[in-house]
Amino acid sequence: MHGEALTLALWEGAAGRRGLAREAALLDATPRSLPERNLLALRRYAHLFGAELELVGRCPHCRAAVEFTIDAVDCADAMEGGPAAPAAAEWHVLETDAAPLRFRLPGPADLGALDAVEDPADFAESLLARCIDGPLPDAAARDAISRRMEALMPGAVVSFSLLCPDCGGGWSAPLDPVELLWRELRLRAESLLGDVAVLARGFGWSEREILELGAVRRAAYLQLLAA
Repeated sequence: MHGEALTLALWEGAAGRRGLAREAALLDATPRSLPERNLLALRRYAHLFGAELELVGRCPHCRAAVEFTIDAVDCADAMEGGPAAPAAAEWHVLETDAAPLRFRLPGPADLGALDAVEDPADFAESLLARCIDGPLPDAAARDAISRRMEALMPGAVVSFSLLCPDCGGGWSAPLDPVELLWRELRLRAESLLGDVAVLARGFGWSEREILELGAVRRAAYLQLLAA
């Protein structure tokens, strides 16, 4: 399928869906783990839009915007070459001063179940609650479990170490590859649909004919209509 036609087809399949249903439409697969979910999203982004991603992080210390660029293919290659994560259903034990805590690793289904939780802190706590066998422990134990999860499941969390050029503060900026893919796909699809609507009205062409023109010739025809 032509690249822009594929963009519209993926957008159409994902629009109006949420959570796991939208992710399955975007990735054309049902990931078995969070690392696989992120890997598939990065690969699909690079295939559709190119490897280079220009991103903006917000410094938590002074709120300055920090621009940075990553390579989606390099990130995916690093994740694919890493160690395999244990199964999400497998239980792990964290020894604490109080009592051993049993936990499992989160999977895509856990993210889907919490799709309506928008606050990051509430989301993190709700995700831990789903993965801990028993009531939530104190903050120190929760932090320890979170660190243990990241160590057991490399690639489940995609983040980048940034340094603010204004205040010199450093922080770790998280990235959700699936959300990034959906945001870019929606923007590209809406732009394409706008071009199709203008050219269809101006020249009477079908959507297929307009997409087959290619971006350069399509832009030239749009300029002629605007002249």
